[in-house]
Parts: sequence; structure tokens; C-alpha cells
Amino acid sequence: MIEQVGLVIILLTIMGSYLYATHRIAKLQKNYHNDERWQLLKLRAGNVTKIYYESLIIIIAVLTVILLWVPTPIMIPLDRMLAIGMVIIMGGQVVECFVIARLDKTM
Repeated sequence: MIEQVGLVIILLTIMGSYLYATHRIAKLQKNYHNDERWQLLKLRAGNVTKIYYESLIIIIAVLTVILLWVPTPIMIPLDRMLAIGMVIIMGGQVVECFVIARLDKTM
């Protein structure tokens, strides 16, 4: 029961962060009127987000190979795996928002 409450709290937090990040990026895009600086910010943030997703793919591949050699199978409930996947995917948008905020201050 405590695990489910913790998972729901994490899901609600990441959903709120995702919605905030989406809103903030749209607001910044409107403020910058899609100018050259904004295009550069989005390009650099996109590169960092790409690295985030590529590293996740590598981690998943390594874990899959490790699990092939474990003598006993590890059973994980599907709902928990879907929730973790949702957190990871939404985390990419949050990472992009943080990178845009950081680059906006430094550029």
C-alpha cells in the first residue's frame, strides 16, 4: 500500500512538472517570436534531450543483457513498469525545460 502511494505521488509530481515544462517552453517560444536565439536554444536543448534518451536506451540494453544471465527470473508488475516508463518519457521534457532555462541565462 505504501509503495502504491509513493508511486502515485511520484507520478503526480512528474505530471505536474511535465505540464509546467510544456507551458514554460510555449511561453518562452511566444516571447522570443521564434527568432534566431530561440532556434539556437531549442537546438542545444534538443541535443541534451537526445543524449538523455540515448543514455536511457544504453542503460536498458545493459540491464536486458544482465537479466539474461541471472539464473532466476525477476518478475515486475506491468503497471509498475508502465508507470516507470511514463516517468522516464515525461522526464525528457522536464530535462529540456531545465536546459532551456540554463541556456537562456548563459546566452
